[in-house]
Amino acid sequence: MLETENKQKPLSGYALREAGWNALVENLGIVNATRFILQYESGYGDYIKIKKELFRGKSVTEICKDIEQLEKAELK
Repeated sequence: MLETENKQKPLSGYALREAGWNALVENLGIVNATRFILQYESGYGDYIKIKKELFRGKSVTEICKDIEQLEKAELK
């Protein structure tokens, strides 16, 4: 167990993913960190169909704004 583990406050989902990714890259390098993540992120379903339904009628700007709002809400 890390000695600072009990002293740290919980991170938001975004901050936790970012810290985890940075730790992987620092220790494994970008290529092996990516390979590691891909072992767990194989996904499922028809991404193209899901993407078309999810983003139907939205511009890239609107999608980016939606992402920003979700990230802000996650930090609260």
